Amino acid sequence: MERPTFEAMLEAAPGVERKGDEYLVEDGYSLSVYIGEPGQTMEVSEVATLKLSAAFCEATSREHHSAYFVEYSSLHGLCVRPPSGGGGRRAGFS
Repeated sequence: MERPTFEAMLEAAPGVERKGDEYLVEDGYSLSVYIGEPGQTMEVSEVATLKLSAAFCEATSREHHSAYFVEYSSLHGLCVRPPSGGGGRRAGFS
């Protein structure tokens, strides 16, 4: 993936706020990025911030208390989960 594509995805993602070259994940939202090679990706879950530089992205994970430095060519996608609750329970679903 190229940086402009990744930036467009982050701009479209709910619960993600841009501050300069950084993207912050709002409280309650859960963001994961998928890195690696086609067919062999790894999920970096509970990302708190994404800092974009010219050649790579720095993803900081709340869950792992780690920073991942990844070339854009190794990024494959992202997933955003909204805060849980508010919808109540529906019959047949937990």
